[in-house]
Amino acid sequence: MDLPLANVTVGILEHRFTKEFSKLLERFGASVDACTLLEEKPVENRAELQDFIRHVVAGSLNAMIFLTGVGAKFLVAEADSMGTKDEFLKALDKITIIVRGPKPVTALKQFGIHVDVVPDNATTEGVIEALRNRDLHRQRVGVQLYGTPNPQLVSALEAQGAAVMPIQVYAYGTVADSSAVRSLLSRIVEGRVQVLAFTNATQVTMLFEAATQFGMTASLQTALKTGIVLASIGEVTSRALLAKGLSPKIVPAQSKMGALAQAIADYYKL
Repeated sequence: MDLPLANVTVGILEHRFTKEFSKLLERFGASVDACTLLEEKPVENRAELQDFIRHVVAGSLNAMIFLTGVGAKFLVAEADSMGTKDEFLKALDKITIIVRGPKPVTALKQFGIHVDVVPDNATTEGVIEALRNRDLHRQRVGVQLYGTPNPQLVSALEAQGAAVMPIQVYAYGTVADSSAVRSLLSRIVEGRVQVLAFTNATQVTMLFEAATQFGMTASLQTALKTGIVLASIGEVTSRALLAKGLSPKIVPAQSKMGALAQAIADYYKL
């Protein structure tokens, strides 16, 4: 059987499922060039996180919005460390649960938590639209943040009369050593990578930050615009690329790594 990626090197920056994503691509014959750029790290202010969990357990919320699957897992893990995991999960099961996309759905199902609202569009705008016709007046809504604040979502909820309680669950930190990142950048610039696959918008930011550190921004920009096929999971990741003046050629209909690997293979079947 012909393997569509037999002569293709795919660069990946995935940090949580590096081996799994690599295997998916290798099934199609790809050579995988993996470089982990980042990892999620729990916030330093654990007291704030624990206070939030106590509010949930006390029944202080009417609804909870989960923006990421790993954020949901971090919250449950923190509740477990406090000895209140069962109470936390029971409290969540009594309120309206809104998620941004498939990853938090999967994470919550692992804990037996129902999901009430899943937007068609897995973005902040999608969440806002999905809640537009809901009566949120005087509703207490928790929002699981990640990496940075989300004033757009908080403002939209407050405009509908909700009392919003955002909670920062984790931040992104650099995990790869600088020599590994510089080596990857060199291979990209030299044309030794044919496809670069992004599975997270923060990967875009951190790749360019690294390029700036090594004085390679212009050469990286040129390589990504003219010599490399860009693959992207989801609208949020694609927007991060567009903000850099880059347009991904491969965007699967489903925001999943399996779908992304298949889409890359299909691109080279053409």
